[in-house]
Amino acid sequence: MKDVNRTKHIQIRLTEAEVKKYKEVSASNGLTVSGFARYSMARASAILREIKKEM
Repeated sequence: MKDVNRTKHIQIRLTEAEVKKYKEVSASNGLTVSGFARYSMARASAILREIKKEM
């Protein structure tokens, strides 16, 4: 098993209900849970950047 590069690794805690929800949503969009998380974070970052520009 490879060592985890701590600068490229994010660890979060989710409840069982959240895990189930994210698995369902990611599967319905044709993504893995990891891919869905990356997509969601990128989208949130873009939205926050736009909000910051408006201020």
